[in-house]
Amino acid sequence: MGPEERNAVYVNMMLDSLRRKQQILTFLYDCTKDQEQLLKDEDMDPDAFMQLIDAKGERIDELATIDEGFDTMFRLVKEEIEKNRENYREEIQKMQQLISRVSELGVQIQALEQQNSGHFKTYLARHRKEIHDFNINNRTANNYYQNMANAHKPQTSYFFDETK
Repeated sequence: MGPEERNAVYVNMMLDSLRRKQQILTFLYDCTKDQEQLLKDEDMDPDAFMQLIDAKGERIDELATIDEGFDTMFRLVKEEIEKNRENYREEIQKMQQLISRVSELGVQIQALEQQNSGHFKTYLARHRKEIHDFNINNRTANNYYQNMANAHKPQTSYFFDETK
């Protein structure tokens, strides 16, 4: 395989990487929208929320690998593309379109994550208050039962008859 063929393969691999990156970002966008819906629900299922976080984490790791591969391939063909720009015009246009779409998805995901952060803080505040109220009620009940247990002494009982 000659250098031109090799470079053409690398350019096509770069296009495939960008397409895969777009698919992953679309998936991440959809997951982020699902998280938003969960966070807006008063009775959010924390397990479903964690599953979305785990799924997103796996895909984010995949994105990092794709980015590393893209950068490596770009370094290999950068000089060739700059010298023979006309030969790669179509591929360059496709890459520009994909990069534009990928960037747009990234901005949309970032905006949704920002909103979800606010929703999540509200969710945590609400549950912290519930936990706090539960702890106070639990302490109050324990103190009441402890006081009642200590308050009953045989000498002060109404039913205790000392004359017998």
